[in-house]
Amino acid sequence: MDGRGTGTRRMSTRTLTATAVLLALGVMLPIAFHAIPLGGRILLPMHIPVLIAGLLLGPAAGLVVGAGSPVLSLLLTGQPPVPYMLPMLFELATYGVVAGLVRPRSKSYFALILALLIAMLAGRAVWAAVVMWLAPVIGITARPAAAAFAALGAGWIGMALQLAIIPPIVRAVERPRPA
Repeated sequence: MDGRGTGTRRMSTRTLTATAVLLALGVMLPIAFHAIPLGGRILLPMHIPVLIAGLLLGPAAGLVVGAGSPVLSLLLTGQPPVPYMLPMLFELATYGVVAGLVRPRSKSYFALILALLIAMLAGRAVWAAVVMWLAPVIGITARPAAAAFAALGAGWIGMALQLAIIPPIVRAVERPRPA
């Protein structure tokens, strides 16, 4: 896919279409995963299309999918609730932007995993910072730091899932197609 820093300020039709598809997935995947008890909080399905957008399409598309997914999901499905949506918006936007910025032009599998890990850590750090900052405003009554770290711990399964499925998806999409 193109749109990864080609020097132009316009997205190609292909990048725009892929961004829209990943944004739609960012709304639809959580609906499916929430059928599993605590599936959304543990498996982190909204993160998957955001990270893919950043890695494949670059920071601008990552930002659109990252910031747009929780907002659209709230407007269309009522989930996540506003107190959770606010930190998620910043977290997911960070995922998309950082994944797009740190992904090297190298096609090595190790570089892809490293970019994914850096984006995941940056997004979770932003999430924790926003939760601690907004805790009194969004109604978190527990100590903000304890609440932030408890939620981070719950997502380790989702992060492992992301590390297992995102690199093969990115590699498959980037694989040259026979003419």
